[in-house]
Amino acid sequence: MTEGAAWGTALTVGQVGERFGVTVRTLHHYDEIGLVRPHRTATGYRVYTDDDLERLRHVVVYRRLGFP
Repeated sequence: MTEGAAWGTALTVGQVGERFGVTVRTLHHYDEIGLVRPHRTATGYRVYTDDDLERLRHVVVYRRLGFP
């Protein structure tokens, strides 16, 4: 886990991918299309807060149910 001044404890893209069973590329794609927008560190790394994880949780469930 990572500590950030503005967002508290957050997970990296790799940690989130493992936790949700999706690839890093999928997470990057969701970011690119605006589906899930994680926060960025000062150096540009994506970090996922609790709010980001909640949104991703919904996206993953809908995708597994077959929604486009």
